[in-house]
Order: sequence, then C-alpha cells, then structure tokens
Amino acid sequence: MPAYDNAAIATILDDFGDLLEIAGADRYRFLSYHKAAHAVRAWDEDIMATALGGRLTEVPGIGPKIAAVISSVLKTGTFPEFEAVAERVPATVIELIRVPGLGPKKAKTLYDDLAITSIDDLEEAIAEGRLTGLPGFGAKTVENITDGIARYRSLTSRILLANALPLAERLADDLRAVSGVIEAAVAGSIRRMKETVGDIDVLVAADDGPAVMAAVRDLPIVTDVIASGESKTSVMTTSGRQADIRVVAPEVWGAALQYFTGSAEHNVRVREIAKSRGLKVSEYGVFGAADGERVASATEADVYAALGMVAMPPEIRENTGEVELALGGRVPDLVTIGDIRGDLHSHTVATDGRSTLEQNRARAAELGYEYLGVSDHAYELRMVGGLDLSELEEQWACVDELNAAGDGGLVLLKAIELNIDDDGGVDYPPEALARFDYCIASLHHGFNQSREQATRRLLVAMENPYVDIIGHPTGRLLGRRDPFALDMEAVIAKAAETGTILELNAHPERLDLNDVHLRMARKVGVRIAINTDAHEAGQFGQIRWGVATARRGWIGAGEVLNAQPLEVMRSWLKRNRV
Repeated sequence: MPAYDNAAIATILDDFGDLLEIAGADRYRFLSYHKAAHAVRAWDEDIMATALGGRLTEVPGIGPKIAAVISSVLKTGTFPEFEAVAERVPATVIELIRVPGLGPKKAKTLYDDLAITSIDDLEEAIAEGRLTGLPGFGAKTVENITDGIARYRSLTSRILLANALPLAERLADDLRAVSGVIEAAVAGSIRRMKETVGDIDVLVAADDGPAVMAAVRDLPIVTDVIASGESKTSVMTTSGRQADIRVVAPEVWGAALQYFTGSAEHNVRVREIAKSRGLKVSEYGVFGAADGERVASATEADVYAALGMVAMPPEIRENTGEVELALGGRVPDLVTIGDIRGDLHSHTVATDGRSTLEQNRARAAELGYEYLGVSDHAYELRMVGGLDLSELEEQWACVDELNAAGDGGLVLLKAIELNIDDDGGVDYPPEALARFDYCIASLHHGFNQSREQATRRLLVAMENPYVDIIGHPTGRLLGRRDPFALDMEAVIAKAAETGTILELNAHPERLDLNDVHLRMARKVGVRIAINTDAHEAGQFGQIRWGVATARRGWIGAGEVLNAQPLEVMRSWLKRNRV
C-alpha cells in the first residue's frame, strides 16, 4: 500500500477541486474539496493513522464522501470520481490555473479550443501565435500570461517548509525502523527551517550502506527511483517531491550531520576557522592539517569543540554572526514552542473563519494557552463579512459570557484585525478602538502601489495610539504573491519609535516577517508577536512554523509578546504603556 503524508493528500484534494472547477462543476462541490484540503493540512495527526483508526470524519470539513475518497487514495493512489472527471478533462490542465492571470474558465478555453494541457503546451502556443483571435485572449492578456508563466516557474521551484519537513521526518522515521540503522535525521535547509527549500535531504548512520539503500528503494512512500548507489539514493515520493537519502558510517555521524546541514556560507566560515587553527574539516571529521589525524567526528558538539566553538542551533547557521558568538562560548537563547502562552490573531465564523469562537477556545485550551485573541476582520473588509459595531457588541457579549464561565482558565481577549486604507487610516473611530483589548492593523489591498505609498500607509497606521500590532507586515504569500514594495528599514524604525509590535505571521505560506527582518527588528528593540492568523481551530498548530522562523531571526522568548504572562503581555501593548 502506498504511503501518503498530510500534504500529499491535501494536494490531491485541492487538485481535484481545481479539476472540478475547470470541468464546470457546481461551486459547492469543488469548494468542498478545497475546504477538506485545508482541514487535512491543519490536522495535527498523520492522516494515514487517522484513516486506519476509522476516524477521518473527525477531521473538520470531511464527511463520509470525502472520507471515502481519502481512503481510496491511501489504498490505491486514486479514486473513481477523479478517474471519471479526468476522462473529460485531463488532470494536467490543473497546472494551467496555477499561472497568474489564468483562471478555470480560460484554462478550459485553452483546452477545448487548442488542446492545451500543460504550461509547456501554452508556451509553445504563445510562441506560435495560436492564441491570437481566441475570445478573451487579447494582446495584453497574452502578455500578462507570458509574464505569469515566468513568475509561476520562479515561485514554484521551491517547496514550502510546511510541506517538506513532514515528508522528510516521515522518511527519517521509516529509516530508523530499518535493521542496522543507528540514526536518521533531516538535514540541509529543512533542518535549518528555511521558509522554502529546494531539496529534501535525509542522513542515515549505518555500517551496511547498500542494505540501507535497498530498504530506501522499497519504502511505501517511494514511487520511483531516480538514481541509487551504495551510499546515496534519490527517489520520487507520493508527494511528487524528490528526496535524497545518504548513508554514512556511524563514527562520522556528527561531522556528516554538521556538513550536510550547512548552510554553505556557514560551512565556509567554519573551514576558515579550522584553517586558522591548523586543522581541516569535512563531512568525515576534523583532521590535523599536517598529519591528517582525525581529532573529532562522532557528534556535532565534538566537531565544533575541536574548532574552539560551542554547538549552535541549526536554524542560525547562516554566517550571520553565529560563528563569532560560538567562538566566545555563547549561543543565543532562542524562543521555543513551549514558551508560547497564547495566540493573538484568530478568526471565527463571524467573518471568514471556519470554526466557532467556542471551537477556537477549546483548541487553544488543549494547547495549554493562557489567553486567545478574538481578532475577526473589521468593517471595511466587507468581502469577508467584516464586522460593524453592532456585530462587535454581539461578539463581545459572547466573549464576556465565556470568560465568566471560566472553563479551564483561558482568557479570551477582545481584538480586531483592522484594514489600513490608502492614507494609513483604519476602520473605526477612536472611541470604538479604545474599547478593544488591542488592535491589529494590516494591509489587505494595493499590492501594486509604489514603495513610497505602501510604506507611508504603514508609517501612518503605526502613529495611531490604538494600533498595537501590525499584522503580516509585508503581505507576501510564498509561491503565490510577492510582498508589498516596502522600505522595511523605515517600517522597523517607526515600530521602534512608536512602540508598535510587529507580527510574525506563522501561516506556512506567509512566515511574515522573515528572518532578515526579524534580525533587523531585534537590533532596534522592536518586539514581536508570533501568531497563526488561524481561520480554523486546527490551524493553531501552525505556530511551529512561526517559532521556527523566529529562531532563524535570533528571537528569544523575552522579545515575544505572546510568550509573556497575560498581565505582562498587556503592559507591552502600546495603549497600556506609560
């Protein structure tokens, strides 16, 4: 039976939803598959374990029909409805709607009129001028599609960390169960928790390399073997991703793990330190340059100690000052998931969320949180049901009732996600803003605005005494949308000046701020809120991606708003500072 992780099943559900839309299916029908895909991605448990336990309908948004679809995929790799629709519209057409500027209707036109089934077909048709005269495909549209193809290829060449890490961890877990394997670990940029990765690397310690490579080729998650030797095998997986598995001798495990974790820049700096001490370092260990005698290799700590350093967290190995710090016997004290005491950015069914206030509260309590911010969208974002003042009064009454019940001790906070308009203003008057426990303000439109205008909007918003937090500051969506053209130095300086907290949005497609911006903010004393922006209760688990990014930015718990006890957290808010 093939093995699928959550990301692979979610991708299959999303793809089928897209295929249904291209085929002209009822809107409710294709949206139900997208909703199920969202739920599977956010599901904390391995979806195969859930299926084996007969509990698929416990996943929010998955009823008996889609549960049967998932079960069929897990058993056979497909399901009857997919095969039936794919007979009418080839599944490869799905790729077309990933191109910016191309939606389901245009993709269907390209298929129906020109038999175009892939981006390669589309590029060839554009080059040959075959789109000329096609209804809905004027010269400007074709130009935009051409630009969109280039953009699509650049944006999709890398894998989201949230998709790559579970796959890599699954491979490592499977390999630890192989006879003769002493250890297996994720390596490369995934171990450094980069927001996107190009390769999936897993390192294995074992004496019998060929036997391990044979076991790799037989793993249920493997669909195809690209290349295989005695110490390295490259495979395609059920997620449609390539993975490289390398085996090393147990005695050089530490040296190999250090080397294959990287980054390249970090390793270059490490080699410079080794050379200055009369040593050489490689994936096989640390050696005397003169006599070639190996002096360390068993553990990463041994390797770094031989070079006069303490071992440093993998997330910061980017040659941004960590080597110099380690030479002084120090490493930064980085935030952990266990430090997080609450989530300050969440949505409910009152606007565009998919969970009720009660469901969000219950999930936050399961995570052991002390507090949870209820921050639905403000009035001006009417396309997602932004709340007017009367609707807020109703929500506040519900919050008061739940807080009075005191179930589990978790405190709900009255918050809002405001919209920053073109002049830097926000939705409600000051007397309304003053009634919230805190306010988040975010950019939601104007992605094509100039650097000057987009930056000014944020700067003006931060001058508002009731704007406590700037949400997902750059507005990017990894692989889908570029960030606002912001002067981030000016934004961070204004945050420091006004005492505004900047959000690190933990959604795996955002991770906004990035590690570079976080280090900039840290240097000038700007505090950070790590929030999930959860639109359903299951997404609170995505805090792990925000914490990982915070660690890459050298952020400690003492710099994180929601790593503080409730009263300390309140005292950090702009409105409550003296």
